[in-house]
Amino acid sequence: MSTRVSALDVIDWSTIEPHWIEAFGAADVDGPPGPGARVWQVEAGGDVAALGIDREFATWFGDVRVPTAGIAGIAVPAEHRGSGYLRPLFEAMLGASRERGALLSGLFPTSTGTYRSLGYAPVAHLDDIAVPTHLLAVRGDAATVRRATHDDLLAIASAYASWAQHHRGPLTRDGISFPDPAKAFTDETTGVTIAESASGEVTGYASWDRGTGYGADAVLRVRELVALDRPSLVGLLRTMGSFSSVAPVTVVRSSTADEWTGLLRSDESRVQLRNTYMVKVLDVAALTALRPAAGLSAELPFTWQGQGYVATVDGGRLEVDQDTAASGRHAFDDTAIVQTLFGASDSRTLRRLGHLTGNDADDATWDAVASGSRPAIADYY
Repeated sequence: MSTRVSALDVIDWSTIEPHWIEAFGAADVDGPPGPGARVWQVEAGGDVAALGIDREFATWFGDVRVPTAGIAGIAVPAEHRGSGYLRPLFEAMLGASRERGALLSGLFPTSTGTYRSLGYAPVAHLDDIAVPTHLLAVRGDAATVRRATHDDLLAIASAYASWAQHHRGPLTRDGISFPDPAKAFTDETTGVTIAESASGEVTGYASWDRGTGYGADAVLRVRELVALDRPSLVGLLRTMGSFSSVAPVTVVRSSTADEWTGLLRSDESRVQLRNTYMVKVLDVAALTALRPAAGLSAELPFTWQGQGYVATVDGGRLEVDQDTAASGRHAFDDTAIVQTLFGASDSRTLRRLGHLTGNDADDATWDAVASGSRPAIADYY
């Protein structure tokens, strides 16, 4: 059967939408993809055998911006599942992403095993954490809080960027895929509460949805919680805790839940929904986003995908060059290079699980090079 993979330059959404409804359900289909998105299609024997959406993003890696291909949806009609169409679809999509300069690709999978086979590895979770609302009335010094207005949107965006640059993985929320950056934290909200420093700087925010009702089943949903310091976090949590008499349960979407659940007086939080974030390295140059300690100096020969390289670490920077000598080197598989890059696993664990092989002499140095900020993600796409 002949197979053809192509990007759809002209999209008739009425013919494509049924495939997304089949894959994700009618309630989870938002309509045609927006700016910065490209739809790809696999045709087999005249039928649509698979569809995928690639979105043009950038990822914060500390203060480094890394071009990223966000895979925002994959749909395979039931009759074509298991027929091997995902691999050519991803080869075409990610090949085009590399051409535009993407070094990473990220996605939220419905099946982690499927995407592991395509080179993706888990680096973070974006979880919905349910907690009794009264526990959010935490103790401690609290920043001043107030309701945000339209005039605060740029300051809120700046607070998000400050938070994101202390992590590896959050999207930059600018560029072609974010024509309205404020939408990311004001969508589907009843209100946005901001925390301020004594000088009036926005140091955190919580975007929240009050939901319906005020009985035992009422739920307050915090769509995003960002705090740049402890008083801001205390002030925002305490504000959400004030809803305890009308919304007994609060669900907070968070990638770094331990930062706020650690302030609760009782450990009654639970993961209501877990969204795993997976990443694939598209180009070995992604490693140059790492910022090792300034005093660390090393030459680290390694292999990845059968090619030999050497990473030179000096002056707080890492550079990568090709080197044809490959035998016996520190050898990354796709999972090892991703999780090393994000600091999501150490060399000992990766070796134990078979993702890292070859010479182990540089393991401790690689762990030092990759140490630092933790992985996180704030946007489900």
